[in-house]
Amino acid sequence: MLEQKSILRVVALHLIAILFVIINVSDIRITGLSHIIPLFDLMMIFYFGAFKNTFGIWFIFLLGIWNDALNGNPLGTTALCYILLVKLFSVLNHKMMIKENFRQVWQQFVAFCFLFLLMKWLILSIFSGQFVSITNALVQLLLSSALYILMHKFFDYLSHKLLEEN
Repeated sequence: MLEQKSILRVVALHLIAILFVIINVSDIRITGLSHIIPLFDLMMIFYFGAFKNTFGIWFIFLLGIWNDALNGNPLGTTALCYILLVKLFSVLNHKMMIKENFRQVWQQFVAFCFLFLLMKWLILSIFSGQFVSITNALVQLLLSSALYILMHKFFDYLSHKLLEEN
């Protein structure tokens, strides 16, 4: 019974990540706002993928493929960015043991988000044959960086309630 409850909690965490992908691709009717919505899915992938090592690479890959399919991007673009960055930051976190100082974690997220947007911008520019506008990416970086402070607290709560509580 305890193991079944534990599995249900992990499944709930994964479903919340899927919900964040849906939120990121939702069509907001305010002109231009749908292109600059904060990257809630990226925040969750950073926290539970690179920071806490809860999400498996297979799940991160599937989230990236699904994100690309919903956004109309070339399949694999987002998944490639997610996986490369999660692996890189997992290694950095393991070697530097940065888990207690929130300021350093937040700085890591800002770097994670910047590198994600840069990689995705480069890949999409290569696929389209011309440089894609960087303005939306910069606004997303600023919004995501500012909102990560609140979302980190929310993820701490989720982690405590779904993963650590018996």
